[in-house]
Amino acid sequence: MLTVGVTLAGIVGTVVLDRPPAAPTASVVAAPDVVPDVDASPDATSLAVDAAGDAQARVVTAEDDRVYAIVSESPGTATPYEFPAVAPSIVPTVVLTPRDRPYDLPALERLGAAQRLDDGDWMITRSVLVGRDAVLRIEAPGGTLRMASGTAGFASLIAFKGTLTIGGAPGAPLTVTSWDPAAGAVDTALDDGRSYLRSVGGRLDLAHVQASELGFWSGRTGGVAWTGGAGEPGRGSATATTVDRSHYGMFTSRVDDLTINGGAVRDNAADGLLVHRESAGVTVRELEATGNARHGVAVSAGTERILLSGVTANGNRGTGIRLDGAALAASASAGGASTAPGRGFTVERSTVTGNGDVGILAAGNAGLVLRDNTVSGSPDGIVVRGTAAAPELTGNTVSADGFGIALRDGVGDAQLTGNTVGASTVAVQVADAAATLRGNTVDGAARYAVSLVGAVDGSVVETNRLAGRGPAAIDVNRVGLGSNVAINGNDESAWTLDRDDVAYWTAYVVDHPLILLWLLILLLPVIAQLRARRRNRAGERIHPYAHVPPGPATASLTPVDRIALARAVAAAGRTTSRPGHPPVPPHRVAPPADLTETTTLMPVTRVTIVSGDGSTP
Repeated sequence: MLTVGVTLAGIVGTVVLDRPPAAPTASVVAAPDVVPDVDASPDATSLAVDAAGDAQARVVTAEDDRVYAIVSESPGTATPYEFPAVAPSIVPTVVLTPRDRPYDLPALERLGAAQRLDDGDWMITRSVLVGRDAVLRIEAPGGTLRMASGTAGFASLIAFKGTLTIGGAPGAPLTVTSWDPAAGAVDTALDDGRSYLRSVGGRLDLAHVQASELGFWSGRTGGVAWTGGAGEPGRGSATATTVDRSHYGMFTSRVDDLTINGGAVRDNAADGLLVHRESAGVTVRELEATGNARHGVAVSAGTERILLSGVTANGNRGTGIRLDGAALAASASAGGASTAPGRGFTVERSTVTGNGDVGILAAGNAGLVLRDNTVSGSPDGIVVRGTAAAPELTGNTVSADGFGIALRDGVGDAQLTGNTVGASTVAVQVADAAATLRGNTVDGAARYAVSLVGAVDGSVVETNRLAGRGPAAIDVNRVGLGSNVAINGNDESAWTLDRDDVAYWTAYVVDHPLILLWLLILLLPVIAQLRARRRNRAGERIHPYAHVPPGPATASLTPVDRIALARAVAAAGRTTSRPGHPPVPPHRVAPPADLTETTTLMPVTRVTIVSGDGSTP
């Protein structure tokens, strides 16, 4: 019992209590095209498993095969041509070849790829592939471009090493959406695919576009996608463009010098914006990412030179802004991926509020700058983790349910200056990391203003103003052996020290979970001893014959009977033996007939009178 109790206490103390406040999480199912990043874990939010996932994956493969077949089996003509439908779709593809002037909607109508509707809107009836050096411009301010998408197949617009421009006008955006002619409504069934926009090693420019109900399953077919080809990165821009209720909002992979300015990505089934592998030089300004089922803005491994400025990330189920600076490979790999970590990440003047996971999460980044951001309403505010080298966090205003700012797991030489952390459990945590904290302000921390845990050698905490209430303004009880920390000139005058209430002891137990184990080790023997004493006292109070019915009093025996009974009792334990032989137990004889009735009524089970001299007369 003692062993079991100690074991359970150890498990509770070391596993349950010795951890920071946890954020609500959801199950993780990685979407295709997404390489798991440094922090991929079950605490990362994602999509629920789609029952039609296998069917969608097969359609993605068919789309790849279709594009490959078109570009590899070109007839080499100078005029546009039609490529037959590829199963499972029965929608053929019109391939545009280079010419002196750009193609437009009337040109597509003459080629049988577009149809003007009675209300003045347009329907794309066939897939269109803009070939190398060809240009397609679709401009219809205030109009609607419907892309045929249903059980008979779906139409897509792809710029394969060509240029695709789609635009409306300020105040009169062009609406682009999927459309099922049979149902007379947008396409919501994804198991057979859905219309999308994409560039492959070409250029895609969107301006004043409202895109919705596009894409399926993968990033490259997810809605609006910029992707690169072999040796040719994708390029382009999106200005005042909104993508909502699609699979991904916007997706990039193998792009260079892509600019997103204004607009929004809302209520999409995966990420609002995913900047995926081998993307470089991506600039995102004034983009609103809200209500997406995973992250608002996510930057994957193998990317560099990423600027997010003035981004608003609100109400996403996952992280508001997520930056992964990990390399694509740790060593030589079959795919020959680079081992260089991502570098050059800047997030500035952004507002991140009310997300289901961390407000801003950065993992393994080199050259990370987080400047003048406002983060609130999330389980944790800003978390930087992994082997990030010299990140700079300056002028951020943060509040959170758990940690305001946390630096963990190998972060080195972090610089935190001029940040303001409001309501939080722990305002700033440095755990197995090294950081310099200068000129920061903490207001309303509920446990610690600054907490230093583990290997924090070289950390500096000085000239900070620390206000709140808890066991200590600066927690150094868990600093690892050999770690030297400089603490100087901090203003703790507004800190209320708790040492005699429930909050203090709760925090103390959480910070020192093994105390439960030691308490149990001390209490179990005490409890066992008390129980033993209680049983002994209870035994003394109970008469040994309490449950035996009373028999006749011994006073009723005659003098002769009394003498016979005394001799029998005295001889009961005698034995007889001869020298050198084992003892012989006394032989038993029947009691006198006149004593049988009396002895059987005594308050004992039975008394047998035995005498070595035989029966007493």
